[in-house]
Amino acid sequence: MRVYVTGAIGFVGGWLQAEFRRHGHVVVPAPGPDELEITDRAGLARWLAGPDGPPDAVVHLAGMAFAPDARTDPAEAFRVNVGGTAALFEALRAVGVRPPVLVVGSSEVYGSPDPKDLPLTEDSPIASIHPYALSKIGEEAVAIEASTRHGFPVVVTRSFNHTGPGQRPVFVVPALARRVISVQRGEVGCVHAGNVDVRRDLTDVRDVVRAYRLLLEWLAGLSAPSAHVVNVASGEAVSIRAIIEEMCGLAGVATKIEIDDVLVRVDDPAEIRGDASLLTQLTGWRPEIPLHQTLAEVLAEAAATR
Repeated sequence: MRVYVTGAIGFVGGWLQAEFRRHGHVVVPAPGPDELEITDRAGLARWLAGPDGPPDAVVHLAGMAFAPDARTDPAEAFRVNVGGTAALFEALRAVGVRPPVLVVGSSEVYGSPDPKDLPLTEDSPIASIHPYALSKIGEEAVAIEASTRHGFPVVVTRSFNHTGPGQRPVFVVPALARRVISVQRGEVGCVHAGNVDVRRDLTDVRDVVRAYRLLLEWLAGLSAPSAHVVNVASGEAVSIRAIIEEMCGLAGVATKIEIDDVLVRVDDPAEIRGDASLLTQLTGWRPEIPLHQTLAEVLAEAAATR
């Protein structure tokens, strides 16, 4: 398939391009935001109708991905996450094609779940009040409306936390990796952290993009357009403390943690864990890369880039 990808230059986008190409697909990445703004419907239409030919499928990754950024600028989160998704579907309609579209959403839409509701399934309540999650709920709504009203085959993922080499250090795992390396080098005496006993469902980015490929291939094989919401999750939860302990062990340093009030989030739910049974049922996907390997590679990257 010719797979057009928005947000292709980002962390997930780089791994996704490699995954699709490795399995025989042609990837047409969207230009970066300096050349093509995701809410520019006319610009998107020109890209979609370009010399590479019309898309056989589309992966929509572009948008605001870091939840604290949305708290700082909620209007921008809604503009790019909701407005950008709407612009993409409008551009596809303008070009006159209705390929299968995978829209990458977020498990943040589930909000702060009650422990009795874990693991979270696609039928779990949507309960978030934070700007990032609300913008992702809006993104889902736009994609599902495009399917029901305009006949697009659509899968929206609710992707749980994922990490791996190349992720920006504003995210928790690479941030912690840098702090562990600072301890290893003797620059500081302990790892500063926030809510260390919260537990999160964490998957390697390479397993996540494999899930995206399998979902898009499955969607492309359906005989009639329809809309689907699918969790992408490991099904296991790990504490931030355990992540720090693992990386300290890999770095050969004692685990010394100091709670930094600046990093503490008072509204952090104790545990978030997803159920990926539907994903497995549809595609056969299961996570393959162990967390130990992921953390070792992120730690090695932190050591090499400082």
